Amino acid sequence: MEIKIDTYLLSLSAEVLHILEKYIQRKLSDPESGGIILGKIISDTIQIQRLSIPTELDKRSRMNFERHRLSAQIVTNYEYANSYGQVAYLGEWHTHPEDHPSPSGTDIKMIKQQFNQNKIHTDFLILLIQGRKSLFAAIINKDGTLICSLVNRY
Repeated sequence: MEIKIDTYLLSLSAEVLHILEKYIQRKLSDPESGGIILGKIISDTIQIQRLSIPTELDKRSRMNFERHRLSAQIVTNYEYANSYGQVAYLGEWHTHPEDHPSPSGTDIKMIKQQFNQNKIHTDFLILLIQGRKSLFAAIINKDGTLICSLVNRY
């Protein structure tokens, strides 16, 4: 799947789409899920190749997801090292228990903090939020601007 956001083209692998679909909050008992986005940039395309999945160390509830920082860093370091620096941290993903998701104030604050507080290898970060019927995708650039798109998948 490809998503055009402003001048950016995101290419999501089949593995990434499978993980997003697997964690859709279909039942009232399903907690939010999430993790980090990993991939690489080739020419003008941002290839999203992997998503980390929730761990037992993450905090999850129906309306909240907080990933465990250390476990995410371990995944990031592993992917970066095993790809000879080609696969890097590109952002964050999580689910929302709504048909067509939009970011909360907490979501926007979190992605901006990630951009400002972490050592990243790009001049942007990606935020993906999987709803029950569509996928919200956003890019935050170095100016702190959030550029958004909503993709209907079902």
